[in-house]
Amino acid sequence: MTNPGETTSCKMCGTCCIKGGPTLHHEDMALIREAVLDLTDLVTLRRGEIAHDPVQEVLAPLPEEIIKVRGKDSTWTCIFYETEGHTCTMYDQRPAECRVLDCHDPAPLTAMYDQDRISRADLLPEGHPLLELIADHDAKCDPHGLTQLAKAARNDDVDAYRELVEKITYDQEIRRLAVEKGGLPEESLDFFLGRSIEALLANMGVRVRQGAQGMKLVFRGK
Repeated sequence: MTNPGETTSCKMCGTCCIKGGPTLHHEDMALIREAVLDLTDLVTLRRGEIAHDPVQEVLAPLPEEIIKVRGKDSTWTCIFYETEGHTCTMYDQRPAECRVLDCHDPAPLTAMYDQDRISRADLLPEGHPLLELIADHDAKCDPHGLTQLAKAARNDDVDAYRELVEKITYDQEIRRLAVEKGGLPEESLDFFLGRSIEALLANMGVRVRQGAQGMKLVFRGK
């Protein structure tokens, strides 16, 4: 129930936009078909990836792949949010989650949040030349497997450490080739391949360092 004097309209504070762009649902497909959203505007969060659940307010492994509007400047702040003016540059054509979001009543967002969400398979037609590459990358860089390797490597498992370095190297190389040989915009890689292994490991407190003697993993708190 609203308290006397309490407003129920949007205060344009930008809090929701700073916490991250919306997850896309099937009703948002028109935004992509009509080029309101480009694939370079999107990021894939893959199944098993540790992510923030804005409804439950917890970090947890994703039960399924989701597509989000990506963040800017190495943050989760939505790329369509203008900080200085507290405005959304696509407000009139904003995605479904943005339209139902109400700071004063989370029920509509809660009801739709995990329903009818889209994945890369919904956006890439059967026979798309990158589907095979995506499947191979997903198999070799499975987020759940990476989490287990990182935990083992932190506990001085030499084989896990070596395997993790190999997977990071593979991920870096496949991204480089996708741009240099495949002609993909670098900004589209987070959609096609998901976030880099380096980004996923950073969320686990693992930093990748490149030096004269090769790659080194640095574990926070160790």
